[in-house]
Amino acid sequence: MQTDSAEQTMQRLIQGLSEIEEVGKAIVSGQSSFDASSQIYLRIVLKTLQAATGAILRYNPVERLLAVESSIETAGESVNAVMPIPITSDEIDVMLQCSSLDFSQPPALLQSFLEEIQPQLLTLNATLWAPLNIHEEFLGVISLGEFLNDSEDTGWIRELLKVLADHISVAIAHSRSQEDMRAAKFRLFMLSDTTAQIAKLLDLNTEQLEEEIVNHAISLLDASAGRLMLINPVTQQLEMRNPFALDLRFPSDLKSFAIPLKTDQKIHPTLSMFREVAIEGKTQICNDQDTAALFGEKNLIAVPVFGREILGILVVFGKEGRAGITLEFTDEDRILLEAFATQVGVAIENARLYQEAIEGRRLQAEMEEAAKIQENLLPKAPPEIPGYEIAGMSIPHHDGVGGDYYDYIRETDSSWGLVIADIAGKGMQAALLMATLRAALLSEVAKQTDLPIRAMALNTLIRESSPLDKYATLVYARLHPETGRLTSLNAGHNDPLVIRQDGSIQRLKAGGLMIGMYPDHMIARIAEYEEETTQLYSGDTVLFYTDGVTETTNIYDEMYEEERLEKLMKTLRYENASEICGEIYNSTLEFQGEAQRFDDFTLMVLKKK
Repeated sequence: MQTDSAEQTMQRLIQGLSEIEEVGKAIVSGQSSFDASSQIYLRIVLKTLQAATGAILRYNPVERLLAVESSIETAGESVNAVMPIPITSDEIDVMLQCSSLDFSQPPALLQSFLEEIQPQLLTLNATLWAPLNIHEEFLGVISLGEFLNDSEDTGWIRELLKVLADHISVAIAHSRSQEDMRAAKFRLFMLSDTTAQIAKLLDLNTEQLEEEIVNHAISLLDASAGRLMLINPVTQQLEMRNPFALDLRFPSDLKSFAIPLKTDQKIHPTLSMFREVAIEGKTQICNDQDTAALFGEKNLIAVPVFGREILGILVVFGKEGRAGITLEFTDEDRILLEAFATQVGVAIENARLYQEAIEGRRLQAEMEEAAKIQENLLPKAPPEIPGYEIAGMSIPHHDGVGGDYYDYIRETDSSWGLVIADIAGKGMQAALLMATLRAALLSEVAKQTDLPIRAMALNTLIRESSPLDKYATLVYARLHPETGRLTSLNAGHNDPLVIRQDGSIQRLKAGGLMIGMYPDHMIARIAEYEEETTQLYSGDTVLFYTDGVTETTNIYDEMYEEERLEKLMKTLRYENASEICGEIYNSTLEFQGEAQRFDDFTLMVLKKK
């Protein structure tokens, strides 16, 4: 084949540059990308330089690989037949010093590199490379082979190739900037979409929520694994569940592990890093695989998860590239994961609040049901006892359930048992113990009539069936209507008041220790239960009450107290039993004012006509 004339060469160059300009305009306008146009560029280069085979290889700076973007007439069956070519920074520096790389006379510093990639070069059928770069930034290479011009003078080919390579480099740089913008937009879209999905996860339990969060974080950074580690507010430990998913190098029976936040104990550097993130609230990136060896030799990034305070950390492991290559985590990854972690913190707190609200509604429903049950345990109406008036009232302090109890019990000998009791504590526990006390009392009433024996039996049962800090105070009085005799036992309760018709007051003190506070053998040594008998006359009134009456507090932290109650009773001794209950309640409300009530309020009044 004859050598081209200079004029023919110039015409091909002008035509080639013109065609490249048109393709470049499409890329700049956004109507195309270099990926889509690379084959056109390559055809123009081959046509201009009269080469039979060629390829454009783009450089991936993250994975440090040269990969075929397009090829024509290569020896391989397809582009996929050409494996990616690893290339080091030193090799790139040498290549950038060459306008072109002739494989027949390569630089000595690239000899080893070219020998290693000989299989790829044979597949590409390459004899000449031209580096693609802009502002000394390596972008890839143009690979050419089998030139149609048989002239030994290939200097003009190299010159033209450099001009064409410069134009293609500009196209790659511009296309890559557009790709970066699209990638950034896509990642922002993924972040927005992911956080929107996380925000909806209110009805999942904690384990499900953690799983969803980790899956989204892994997808966001193209990673292989991740874990959410939350701080246990009680133990002050950073806890991880199911560590086996991470191929942790721990004993096989380990189901979870925790990192103490406050300890002088020496721990693995990676775990120490996690603790630092949880304490200081600053992101840590570990691209050193030796440091991250605890997690299967993967690199990792750990970001703090904030709520109203630091809730824990989100860790992502093993950022993956093509062909399973582990990539380094970057500042861009940090910014993206920190933004996601902020939404994770909001989602966790929202989920917790939502679950607390559901639990609160469930407990409220249970409390309302318990209140109905407890209401049925209290007398619906006072008994009609000839010659007597009787009335009672009980107002629980906590959600309709309380630990106060009063009742009227018909004894087997036609006497009436009047009982009032106060369980230590408030709420559901006190209500349950009150129900236990009532059942036990009814059982003992049916067995025998001796009040001290009943008290001992109750003490044994309550002691055995309740926590050590739970006990009850109680007064049980047996009224014999025909004789007006009142036999009573006071087990550590407020003294009932007997208000005589003349205004004098007697206290019913005899009894013993609180029910359930001490074991039976100690009661026998300290003070055994005893009863006392009082004679009631016409016009006498007996007031039974709990400490919620006398300990009513006003806004000045003053208590209502027994003295005020006694004075009031003297003025009310001519009223009937129901009116007395109402007046006492109104008096405590007036005294209380805007202050809150802190205890159950229970009264029972017996009046002899």
